Amino acid sequence: MTGVTAVHRALECLAEERETISVRNAALETFAQRVRTIPAARPTAHQAQQAATPTATQAIQVRGTSPAASNDRCAAVRTAFDDTIGHHSANGCEDDSRFEAMAATLTEDVAAALAADTGWTPPLKAAVLEAVSTSRQELAVRREIIQQERTTFEAAITEIDEIIGWLQATADESFLQCGFEALQAKHERLETYRERLETRLSRRQAQLTGSAARGESSGPRYRSVVESLYASGPARYPLLSTTTRLYSICSGCQRTVRAHLARRV
Repeated sequence: MTGVTAVHRALECLAEERETISVRNAALETFAQRVRTIPAARPTAHQAQQAATPTATQAIQVRGTSPAASNDRCAAVRTAFDDTIGHHSANGCEDDSRFEAMAATLTEDVAAALAADTGWTPPLKAAVLEAVSTSRQELAVRREIIQQERTTFEAAITEIDEIIGWLQATADESFLQCGFEALQAKHERLETYRERLETRLSRRQAQLTGSAARGESSGPRYRSVVESLYASGPARYPLLSTTTRLYSICSGCQRTVRAHLARRV
């Protein structure tokens, strides 16, 4: 087992994801600022009564008093999206890819309303800003998990590097040339390593079963976010896979040492 493990590579993944989140959050903020500057068409009294609660569905149904001007403002919102959030899309800003990107960021209802030029009304404007706020909250949760993951992995790497370093340093030693006390010391050290790795595995399992937001019973689960973080990596659960493999190596070494001890008794 080399010193570079799936856990070490996962740290690089976390750094890349943190940068991605920072860029996307800045794009969402810029988009929201531009949306706020685009005035919505004032609805009639009847329309205002229909849109008492601003939702995307109502925004699709309710039109402003000046359709042409309102539609121009929908186009302005789409342009703002292209310049900010859509600008970072690998697919560019073609109609299909734009709708998919807007649907993922603003919900399908809002994306459909903007694409169909149903009117840039106060309810639709509110729905866009609310969707942006929700997206930024989701990014905040993801950013918090990345920080927790980094703290967890840095502590794990310190322990993993220590164990791997000791195993590599003793790999060429001949057990036949070791005295009973030296073998016993190796056995005890390996037992200590196994116990520490067992504890780390238990803590990691408990961490993965928790909610993404501390103290919250609702919202995305920690495990689902972690799975998406490392989906493109060599291991779906890098910390679990590395720790389990290292535990197995320590167990095998300990059995070998125990066999030599038994022959000395």
